[in-house]
Amino acid sequence: MATLTHLPGPQGKDNQPGLKGDIFVAPIEWFDTIAGFKTTSAPGDSVTIDGSHTFLPNPATPGKNYGFLKVYSTLDTAQLKLDPTGERDGRGYKASLDFFNPGSGKPAAEFTRIIKNSSCIILVKTPDGMVQQVGAEGLGAEIVGSYDTGKLSGGRRGTTYKAEAYQQGNQFYEGDIDLLPA
Repeated sequence: MATLTHLPGPQGKDNQPGLKGDIFVAPIEWFDTIAGFKTTSAPGDSVTIDGSHTFLPNPATPGKNYGFLKVYSTLDTAQLKLDPTGERDGRGYKASLDFFNPGSGKPAAEFTRIIKNSSCIILVKTPDGMVQQVGAEGLGAEIVGSYDTGKLSGGRRGTTYKAEAYQQGNQFYEGDIDLLPA
């Protein structure tokens, strides 16, 4: 059962906004198990993923499993927002994650082309080290990219990604972040 508690302010601690520069992405079909929420009743348990997600064996690398792809995000370009959606007795949240990757070569183009057709779990880190999850089993996040060359006089070359998912609120992940082996 979820527990309501008082909501204190920063209490003299930093409350730095934004996200760190690494975004972790994995298509849902790569997972063996996707952990659900904790069922205990300590404050915060109802929004905390219970354990680590596990991955299926990767046929491209015998003896190794799939894992999260680590995607670099240019500093100060990543932002996660949860906006209410729905109506009374049926409300939820639309999660929106935006970030920029300066990749302009073939690997970036291939990632963009393939990921747009995948339902994903995405993990992001806040400056204070919390890991937040976008997407869940059955409600995966969709990622689309918009490429821009910039101009010789300014701008930047790379892809701005937008991920969207529907979920019941903020989701906190405290499990392992296993990366796809090279």
